[in-house]
Amino acid sequence: MLPFLPIIVVMDAYDRALRLLSQREHTEKEIRRKLSEKGCGREEIDSAVSRLIAEGSLSEERFAESFIRSRLRRNPEGRGILRMRLAERGTPPAVADAALEEAWEKGDYIKPLASLYSSLLRRKGESATLRALLMKGWKRGEIREAASCLDGDIGEGECPDIE
Repeated sequence: MLPFLPIIVVMDAYDRALRLLSQREHTEKEIRRKLSEKGCGREEIDSAVSRLIAEGSLSEERFAESFIRSRLRRNPEGRGILRMRLAERGTPPAVADAALEEAWEKGDYIKPLASLYSSLLRRKGESATLRALLMKGWKRGEIREAASCLDGDIGEGECPDIE
């Protein structure tokens, strides 16, 4: 019987980046930082990032859309805070603004905000709920819209089903 010999796999920057992107979307800034932390050189990183962008594997737009959906689902925050969080991750301002505008136009924030409003209202009461939502970056009009969904004041089809 032959002795067990470990197989050593050497991954270049491109392969490492693909592996990262297979787990979730990333910004260019995140990919560059993670590759640098793994010891990849600047030229190798530049080459990998250029290739990923050219083939469509790395997309700031997809990252922003995915990030907004995820944050609204897990921890709903207002537009300004989401814009700040996208900027922290390296999303260009124009890309962040476009993704936020699309999400708000489609009303993607209403259901998560209404659910959060309902949950906070049961535990904290109306004034504490309003303060908490304002601290999370929500505007009064958005909060009223979510509250209207719970009250049934909005016309049919304008308010998503609240679970």
